[in-house]
Amino acid sequence: MAPRLNFQAVILGAGSSSRMGCPKQLLEVDGITMLDRTISAVLQAGLTRPVLVLGAHRSKILQSAALASCCRIIVNEQYETGQASSLIAGVNGLHSSCDAAIFLLCDQPLLTGGLIGELVAEFDRIRPDILYPLFRKQRGNPVILAKSTFPRLLQARGDRGARFLFNAPDLTIHPCEVDDEAVIIDVDTPEEYRALVNSRTIV
Repeated sequence: MAPRLNFQAVILGAGSSSRMGCPKQLLEVDGITMLDRTISAVLQAGLTRPVLVLGAHRSKILQSAALASCCRIIVNEQYETGQASSLIAGVNGLHSSCDAAIFLLCDQPLLTGGLIGELVAEFDRIRPDILYPLFRKQRGNPVILAKSTFPRLLQARGDRGARFLFNAPDLTIHPCEVDDEAVIIDVDTPEEYRALVNSRTIV
């Protein structure tokens, strides 16, 4: 049996939250900021010292996010150019021993350590180039990328993120079916935030 791969987590939190009108990283769900919820889920999955990419509002985030001190902080000065710059910053912040990285958005507050662990275990078992969660035929996040894809990821530009890798014919891409809608729920607007908070208070 092959030894377990060395996984690291990259949390993308550099965006300006322009559609939200305030730093969504610090919006609370069940009394905990969305960023702290993400960091907590990563730590619960056994992925220590995640890479946290910050850009806009970084001083306020570092002051307010209780678990940011558990992360390796990477500052993306080019955050306004799109998500690709944060992916590149995150990859450059990974340890050289990293075999695969799971890339998480900071606006998916319902992700749990158990779900992240499930994705990591499936990647370790299958060992594809790319793994993504699939909930009722909808592709979600977070995505796990093998180290072999990092050189291509460093060529990403603009706001398309890593999506261009899904079109590479030579890469093995594995959908991991999950029974948790958390992988398709993110929060970009005040309306989405209110809907999420209201759904948590319904008995």
